[in-house]
This record gives sequence, structure tokens and C-alpha cells, in this order.
Amino acid sequence: MAKVINIIGYGSNVGKTYIMEGLIKELKSRGLSIATIKHDIHGFDIDKKGKDTYKHRKAGSETVIISSKNRIAIIKELNKETELQEIIEMASDKDIILVEGYKKSNLRKIEVYRDGLSEKIITPKEKLIAIASDIDIHMDDVKVIPKEDFKALADLIEKEKEFKI
Repeated sequence: MAKVINIIGYGSNVGKTYIMEGLIKELKSRGLSIATIKHDIHGFDIDKKGKDTYKHRKAGSETVIISSKNRIAIIKELNKETELQEIIEMASDKDIILVEGYKKSNLRKIEVYRDGLSEKIITPKEKLIAIASDIDIHMDDVKVIPKEDFKALADLIEKEKEFKI
């Protein structure tokens, strides 16, 4: 069973990806396997014009899979957004799944707070594992960890219960 931890923050450029990168490196150094899920509210396209997969999709294929000996990618056209639970199931073979975004999820969270950019803490206390911040915030019963202390954040993640899929 994987542990699933949600990294969120209020607004852009607060440091969610910075925290993700640091946690990935720290958790990997502990011998753990990691999966990440990134939510993009604006939509994205990983296909490049001129590539075979692009040509397949433009010709009408609704699902394009490209695979090699070390990687697989699936590009699937959707009529509605895939539920987070279903995406988590795709990555459940890993020890830790770090989810970036999905602020409204029911997952346990580490919230990133950055002075001058963050307006408020948006996660209910019962869902907060910790706040990763560049300033000292005082919140009753919530750990505030310096945002560059990936060891302390990883320690908290390892203490979390496994997520039941």
C-alpha cells in the first residue's frame, strides 16, 4: 500500500514544485520508490508536432501509447477529467505517491506558505501534516517546518499511515 501525500499551496510560485523536488530526492535517498501526480488546471500537451505519436493522435487515435525498454507514456483524449483516486491507483506500485495540486482533495497535506505570496492557510487543520514555510507561522497543533528542511518533512511523511485505495 502506498502512502499518498498532497503538496498544496495558495497561488502560483509559492514553492510547491520546489518542495516536491526536495522530497523526491530525500525519499529516494532512503530507498523508497516514488510516484508523482501533478494537476494542471490549464490543460497541457506533451505531444510534439511532427512526432509519430502526434501524427497518430491527429489522425484520430483517442489513445496513443508509446513504450520503450525504460519508459511508457499514455496520451488519452478525455471527455471529463479523470478522478484523482483512479490516477492514484495507476501509481499504487510505489512506496510514496506525492500529489502536487488538487487543493480540494481529501488527502493529508503539506501546505507550502511563502511570505509575500501566500494569503492564508487553506487546508483544514485535521488534514494538515505540516506547513512548509519560509517564515515562522504559529498555528496550534500544526508543525511548521522550514521549507528547505526536506529531512524533517520526509520524516513526517514516513510516519503517516498508508492510504487505502
